[in-house]
Amino acid sequence: MALSVKDFFNTQLFLKIPQPTTSFASKTVIITGANSGLGKEAVKHIVTLGATKVILACRSLSKGNEAKFALQRFLKCSPDALEVWELDLESPASVKEFAARANKLDRLDVLINNAGIQTLNFSVVYGTERAVAVNVIGTFLLACLIVPKLMETSARLGVDTHLTFVGSALFNAAKYPRNHGDDIFTYLSEKKNVDMMNQYNLSKLFQILSVIQLASIVDPLTSTKASASNRLIINTLDPCFCKTGLAREISGVLRPVFTLFEFLFARTAEEGSRLVVQTASAGGETHGGYMRSGELKTYPPLITSEGGVRRRKYIWELLEKTLEVSANTDIPLFSLWSEQLSLGEEHDRFETALPTP
Repeated sequence: MALSVKDFFNTQLFLKIPQPTTSFASKTVIITGANSGLGKEAVKHIVTLGATKVILACRSLSKGNEAKFALQRFLKCSPDALEVWELDLESPASVKEFAARANKLDRLDVLINNAGIQTLNFSVVYGTERAVAVNVIGTFLLACLIVPKLMETSARLGVDTHLTFVGSALFNAAKYPRNHGDDIFTYLSEKKNVDMMNQYNLSKLFQILSVIQLASIVDPLTSTKASASNRLIINTLDPCFCKTGLAREISGVLRPVFTLFEFLFARTAEEGSRLVVQTASAGGETHGGYMRSGELKTYPPLITSEGGVRRRKYIWELLEKTLEVSANTDIPLFSLWSEQLSLGEEHDRFETALPTP
């Protein structure tokens, strides 16, 4: 599944992406970064497909409400169908407050982790470089705090629930730092150690490794059979290169270059959102899996090799510690992970988290 020029041209210029058709009737859905781009377009599809409530998780309440009113006019939906909740992934307090509110919902069927950043400007959040902080640490803090609610909804109502991460095929182009010491997050907090042209790719590599690990932890807790229904399905996808505003922080001489590249090759946010919605309603075969071009893909050696497995375990253990420090509390999901390790079950869980088509 290596990136290639042929694959890029096919995905960006020739791939036909069908409209999503799976019903979201009666479902409650949260979409982060829903005031623009892929998130906003995904809201349109999910409401059209029958969702009872879609929560727009936005850093700016004013921008979120502006998007909500525009969506209501476009969809002609009930005012009760859309809600705007404040969420700042750079603030652990904001993430904890949001998760506590979400855990009080009567039901939660889908969490789409769409929010993310791509920047060339170095800064530090959560004790590490900002792109890694937002795309990995803040995103997984939210996910891990909300997993219990998704599991509870699945068990109580007898339905599949989904935890979907919007990733990027660029994870496969990431340059993993060498000689980073015991703590790669701390290593990346020093500007001299960071290649900003690589950070987005690296954050997406960390993200996909963590998705696999999280899926391998959760799967047996929701079902005794890998193929069973009525469970929490955790997956990730590449939505293609789209015009979304993700790279809004790119400036200087690179800005006109990027603008031209985007004009020539980028798909619309609406097209990319179809893939997001398809993945957020996909079947159990995608649990722990990666979707690209609407298909479940086999993970490359970067992920499945012995070195990839070591990186996955290392990143997760470090992430777990970082999340508990950030949350300033124990995260219940991690105690379950410790139980699984004591039972020697981790290998089997990892195998089920590497699906092949």
